Amino acid sequence: MSSSKELTIKESATLVGLGVKEFRERANQLKIPGIKTERIKKSTLEKYFNLNQEQEYDSHVIAISNQKGGEGKTTLSLALGEALAKQDKTLLIDWDPQANATNLFHKEPEKTVMSALGYRNKDKVPLETIILPLTKNYDLVPASIELANLTTPYEMNDFELLKDALLPLRSTYKYIIIDCPPSLGLILENALICADYVLVPIQTRAFSVQGIKDLYETIERIQKKANPRLKLLGAVLNQYEGQKALSGLAESIKKYFPVFNTFIRRKETIPQSQAKMMLLSDYDPTSMKYFIELAEEVRSKINVQEK
Repeated sequence: MSSSKELTIKESATLVGLGVKEFRERANQLKIPGIKTERIKKSTLEKYFNLNQEQEYDSHVIAISNQKGGEGKTTLSLALGEALAKQDKTLLIDWDPQANATNLFHKEPEKTVMSALGYRNKDKVPLETIILPLTKNYDLVPASIELANLTTPYEMNDFELLKDALLPLRSTYKYIIIDCPPSLGLILENALICADYVLVPIQTRAFSVQGIKDLYETIERIQKKANPRLKLLGAVLNQYEGQKALSGLAESIKKYFPVFNTFIRRKETIPQSQAKMMLLSDYDPTSMKYFIELAEEVRSKINVQEK
């Protein structure tokens, strides 16, 4: 984790091994810079505390989001996570009530991500207890239609349910991918408040400027009010078929998001692998190469932004 990265009070308390109340009292006594704005740099904490290195907040959380349906979010989330997992331990969170990523590999899991949220004061379990393995280095947090009940905030911290549930795992995984639903609302806001980065898949055959404008405005609002560390990784042209109007399409998108150099070509083997409930690298290594290239560009963009 970069020493210049700003942390919330809760993140800071976790890093120094104190409860939130105890940390706040101590930080006020020491007059630690950033305590009034509740945005504290790790480098500042290092001067005042012995940090709990075992719980260091070091993973990269990437929300895969587009409010339009049919953009290939789940496919991209699954395959990008798979590509990242070839080098680094990676977790995929199915954060869509349709539970498409879950249903590809696990039918009706006993507990899902909703079980770890404590929404409306329900009993909750640690998120780590419901994780399901996909490969040696790649795990899944399953979802179900029950997640659709997460629609109305009853308490202020309902906007941070996913963030709170995920926090203990942020020292366990290098990359955490959140497969978001095709909608705006409390579910998406939880993902954006939890995430460090946003990646937007855009299917080139069904492009809509209005859709990405609305998403951009939502991201901008979250950045200003709830998660100032949230950054735009960019848009990925998905299910791409040819050069026709590609430059014009990219320029339209660049009004709101930077565009990845890597694009994902339309290949029938990609949906076929899902129909056979197989990971893409096992079914068609050739198609997997697109996502491996995308993973490398994701790493590069994150490394640049972390410096």
